[in-house]
Amino acid sequence: MATAAWSLERGRALVARHLPGWTFGLDHARERLGACHHATRRITVSAYLVAYLADDEVDQVLLHEIAHGLCDPRAGHGATWLRVARRIGYTGGRVIEVPEARLAARWLGRCAAGHEVYRHRRPSGPVRCAPCVHAHRPGVITWEDRGLGLLARG
Repeated sequence: MATAAWSLERGRALVARHLPGWTFGLDHARERLGACHHATRRITVSAYLVAYLADDEVDQVLLHEIAHGLCDPRAGHGATWLRVARRIGYTGGRVIEVPEARLAARWLGRCAAGHEVYRHRRPSGPVRCAPCVHAHRPGVITWEDRGLGLLARG
């Protein structure tokens, strides 16, 4: 498992190598591993979520976000982004799942069809279930407070 200190050191080194003039930092995100902030020329990763990953997985998160920094902000996860990502050593896909983090989420949402979603904060407004919306069903999600808050990681 990666530590925040290791992730910070590794992130700074990779960003300096691939994106001179950019900065790197850790953030407090609970639902995404990393982010590329073109406007401020900064890459961030979640200190909370990378703690669930092995060192090589953290490298992949960093390379994923660095590839976004090397591309036009409108490239998304398209062919150009993927080509750049592969060139710098990224081997993953569009997203990296961290199932353990979902288990620690305080809020569990369910739609009438039984689909489940997890959130660390209760949404402030109504949320509709994506699979239900695509199937032209109402899919309004109701929320249950699981009372977990932030669980200690082993």
